[in-house]
Amino acid sequence: MKNMSLASVMVLMFVLISGFTSVDESFKVNKKILGEWNYTVPQASYEYQKGVLVFSKDGKDLRGEVIIMGQPVPMQNVIGKKNNVKAEIDVQGEMVKLDLNFNKTTFDGTVNYSQGSLEIQGSRKE
Repeated sequence: MKNMSLASVMVLMFVLISGFTSVDESFKVNKKILGEWNYTVPQASYEYQKGVLVFSKDGKDLRGEVIIMGQPVPMQNVIGKKNNVKAEIDVQGEMVKLDLNFNKTTFDGTVNYSQGSLEIQGSRKE
């Protein structure tokens, strides 16, 4: 009976401690992703083949925008986990989904839209 009470107390302590030491899930992205990145999508229409991705931190939230032909387009539903970022952008009324994997100075991934998916790659802007 004493062992049962001790076990219950230990489980309760573990639950309480885990609640106070949990890591904020909203910004677990590698901070080296922040900044500007040139991108290319070779199979996209000409006007969308090249541009810049910009990532910043707003409090605990990861923010992003895509600069297409000099015009900023804000990212929506931006989720960053370690070296991966998923987001959506509205391109002329169509929601386009980004799934990007970052290394130290480069990234690659996919762009999904109603007509299929395209490969995207890029590098940190100097």
